[in-house]
Amino acid sequence: MPPKKRPPSVDTSRLKILAAGDEPPFAALVREMLASGVRLQREAALEALLARPLPALRGELRNLYFDLDADGSKRDQGCAMRSAIVQLLDQTADLRDSDIAFRAAATFEKILADDVSWRLRTYGLRMIARVSPEHFGYIAAEHLNSDYDEHPDVLDAVISLLAATGKQAQIYQWLKTGTRPPEQVAAAFEVLAGAPQEIVERYAKEVIRIALASENDRLALAVAETIIEREMESLYGAIERLLAAKISDELYAYITVLMASTNRPALLAILEQQLHSGRRPRLVVEALRIRTTPEQAAILKRWEDGDQLDR
Repeated sequence: MPPKKRPPSVDTSRLKILAAGDEPPFAALVREMLASGVRLQREAALEALLARPLPALRGELRNLYFDLDADGSKRDQGCAMRSAIVQLLDQTADLRDSDIAFRAAATFEKILADDVSWRLRTYGLRMIARVSPEHFGYIAAEHLNSDYDEHPDVLDAVISLLAATGKQAQIYQWLKTGTRPPEQVAAAFEVLAGAPQEIVERYAKEVIRIALASENDRLALAVAETIIEREMESLYGAIERLLAAKISDELYAYITVLMASTNRPALLAILEQQLHSGRRPRLVVEALRIRTTPEQAAILKRWEDGDQLDR
């Protein structure tokens, strides 16, 4: 008569105890749970490995990945186990595991029309950038042009990885070959800051031109916020041109409040210029009165006294 199987909860409890002790007993139980075929045991074992990795289990992890991936929608619904495996393999950055990284990055699985594999693709992309950087640019190009409206995290990861691997030119090319959603522009524009300054300025001016021509306040705001928050002083002129354009009062007010909150001299100078010669001085006054600093109080006093602004 075969021995009676232990309930999954028993092994999970043992796992927690052994994880804090010597490695051999912990590794032996993890191997047993990974080979059990019981989803709850496998998930618990992988979770324990994420907290205490065991590089010696690389072979078992690879075998489990291929087993799960053979019918992912049934054996690993939601991709949680495969995601954990890719994270674990990525920690050792073994070049022999690039095949799994490529499979993970190319996995598209849905449940009730919801993409449940986006995290797995993100982990796969990160692993490719680490173990196979010569291929990453090509794989990234495929994902840059995918529809990630639902899960922009994948696209954000691609953009960040391209910047981290010195491929800003690829980001620039992607930005220039289409009108991107404001959220994507903000993410890409932020990492593009590592490119030559002339290129960054060139793109910022182009985006603001497009935003104004299409009356796209969200796009204009995405660029303005990035310039101000990242302290891109060479692009403050683009902010000044934006304020002088025909934008909505809501966008104008938001940008001026953001500028005033920094209390940076260069941005305050633009606000003072707008106060004296802009078309919406009331909004500038309101921005400067939210949390008035001595520098801002001096600007308001000069304006109230009717002093002429030095040009």
